[in-house]
Amino acid sequence: MDSIHLDIVTPERSAYSSDIHFVSVPTPTGTLGILPKHTDLISMLVEGEIKVEANGKDTFLAIGGGFMEVTKDHILILVSRAYHADELNEAEIKKAQQAAREALSQKGKMGDYRAAQAILRRSTVELRVLRRRKPRLTI
Repeated sequence: MDSIHLDIVTPERSAYSSDIHFVSVPTPTGTLGILPKHTDLISMLVEGEIKVEANGKDTFLAIGGGFMEVTKDHILILVSRAYHADELNEAEIKKAQQAAREALSQKGKMGDYRAAQAILRRSTVELRVLRRRKPRLTI
């Protein structure tokens, strides 16, 4: 199976670097999937979830906004933040989510309102990524 090298980089660290078979990324117009031998591309990315398929295993990351460059043999993703599911703390995320909901219900200053909206969006994405890691119970 063909592969292409993927690097996901934040200002603080390299969050992911490996040869992959497929990646899907969130863009302003929807989710975009990239396979090896994709045409060259530069795209803006929005806060959301990245899915990486490599060696028969799926990996999910929660990301902040940024950019992606695709060339014939490399995908470079530069984002404000990127976290694997095992780096996320569900209790902290839920606490932040609840605080954001309370702030939104208060309808305070516009800056506070926007910050609360951003925290709510971020925590929703992080919970989605975290839940993908946990095995589902079948009853």
